[in-house]
Amino acid sequence: MMVVDDESWGRKSVSKMIAELRLDVEVVSEARNGAEAMALIPVSQPHIIVTDMNMPVMNGQQFLEQLYHRYNHIKVIVISGHTQFEFMKAAVTYQACEYVLKPVSLADLKSAMIKAMEASRSHLSIEQRQQFASEMRKLQTEAFLQNVTGRRIANAADIVYRSAELLSDLLPGRYRLVVCMLRRFRELAETKFHGNADLLMFSVENMMNEVTREAPLYVYKSDDRMRLCLLLPESFASGEAIRQLLQPFHAAVNGMLDLHVVAGLSSLRDSLEQLPEAFAEANELLRGNLLQGTDLAIYAADSGKPLNCAEVFSGFDAKLLHQAIAAGQASAARRLLDEFARKAEAARSLTIQGAQKELRKLVSAAGSHWESIAAASTLLSDQRAIDGIMSVEALLNYTSQLSTAIERHIVETTAPGAANPISEIAAYLDEHYFEDIGLIDIATRYHMDPSYLSKQFKSVTGENFIEYVTRKRMEKACDLLRESNRKINDISELVGYENQRYFSQVFKKFTGQTPSEYRELQPIVFPNAKN
Repeated sequence: MMVVDDESWGRKSVSKMIAELRLDVEVVSEARNGAEAMALIPVSQPHIIVTDMNMPVMNGQQFLEQLYHRYNHIKVIVISGHTQFEFMKAAVTYQACEYVLKPVSLADLKSAMIKAMEASRSHLSIEQRQQFASEMRKLQTEAFLQNVTGRRIANAADIVYRSAELLSDLLPGRYRLVVCMLRRFRELAETKFHGNADLLMFSVENMMNEVTREAPLYVYKSDDRMRLCLLLPESFASGEAIRQLLQPFHAAVNGMLDLHVVAGLSSLRDSLEQLPEAFAEANELLRGNLLQGTDLAIYAADSGKPLNCAEVFSGFDAKLLHQAIAAGQASAARRLLDEFARKAEAARSLTIQGAQKELRKLVSAAGSHWESIAAASTLLSDQRAIDGIMSVEALLNYTSQLSTAIERHIVETTAPGAANPISEIAAYLDEHYFEDIGLIDIATRYHMDPSYLSKQFKSVTGENFIEYVTRKRMEKACDLLRESNRKINDISELVGYENQRYFSQVFKKFTGQTPSEYRELQPIVFPNAKN
């Protein structure tokens, strides 16, 4: 079955009701409109389609007409909240099996489903019925494995009974689970598949089934439909055998879609009840692969200790980014994010897991401003987006969109043309941080009450006056330590500290390192190095 509705909740609701009916059907795909459904049909090959009528791009009337002329063997159930004559006429004209009005009851849906199933089966030849039965078994097996992996089936007796029925040629016996993802999967779905990740995954799954059709394994999609899982018996689950199995798949997706396979391989498991743990382990190992690379990448439970990734965005950097956002300093935020992107791109040992951890630091640094910042970007507002970042290109794109969104947030939260004395004061401190200036000096200069200034300054910047001045001094000290060979004593004086010992104490409090340690640990930058 395919479910077509422009509302996500509508598709999920219908799919859930179909599952509750416990009929001999499986929902193989969903589409947001008629045009998207027409593109999915050759891939998912549904026997029955449940569709809404009032949809954008290609509405229900146009969709029914195209189905009638191109795929008249597919049986259609219309579910609509409208009783418009045109909609009902189209359903009759193009031979829909049933027209069900919203809100849909389980009884009405079941009646329509049985009618469509009987109509579909009456048109099948014996060979087609055998093929249908084979397809249904495959779908039921995938649904079973998905449910066990997602702990929706957890009863040991139920697992044993269903596995004996559906996996008799593989189990009982020990097994390993491979979890595969594709670098740039999300980007390709957006650019070449009109944002429909399901359509891309169907294409990828077909390639996997084609190249592994002779192997003793089961292939199924993860719940988020971004991962392919391979269940293999112990006899076929050595690291080398799996690499030989996946190499043709990598070549196929690389040649046809310019994608690259990244995989994690679990340790051996004794029973199917352990499938959730095997999935979690393989998924975690998958993220141990390097962020950079175009070859087939497989990280297994017996591959040794994961790489020790260097930190790209320190706690001090996160503090600087948070304060830049809070103080409305777009240029400072952009500079920090540009530096983050440069370091991440140059970090050859950065793993997928490490990159995702570093990106979450950026999100955390935004603090209470995140919701407003993320609203400016579909990518940023997707809570699963970071989990799907598998390449340097994806990391750089995420960082670029974040930088743009922060700048937009700062512009929108600053009243156009309105005088902002705190912003002026912050700008003055940015230029005079090295001078011996205090809160009372600034309050006098700007004709403000010191107590009121202190409260307003903390409210706008997120720091009190001393914290802000100290941070600016530490930022400049870091720049001088990185970019010059000046003595630490000279740097101390340049940023406003006459006592080098006190300067070193303050510097270590803010960065976690002494000035000497900070200078020694800075990476050597090769400007002409290519990724």
